[in-house]
Amino acid sequence: MSHYYLSYSLKTLGEGLYSLEHVRWGRQWWTECKVRKVHVCVITGKAIKKGEQAYRPITNGGNRYERIVPEFFEANG
Repeated sequence: MSHYYLSYSLKTLGEGLYSLEHVRWGRQWWTECKVRKVHVCVITGKAIKKGEQAYRPITNGGNRYERIVPEFFEANG
């Protein structure tokens, strides 16, 4: 697990929508997306292939290109 995510608060807002508050970026909403290029999950380090489902932040912050694997939200939501 990434050192940026040692402390976080996760809330389910609806199907496919989560509020994730963490030490690096504060509170953001994350929603499902289909990735258009290869990514690495910022929490687990797992590879995310082009065309797979992942979560992205809705806000246009400094981390707008980062993705999180669905398993993180399913296990913790």
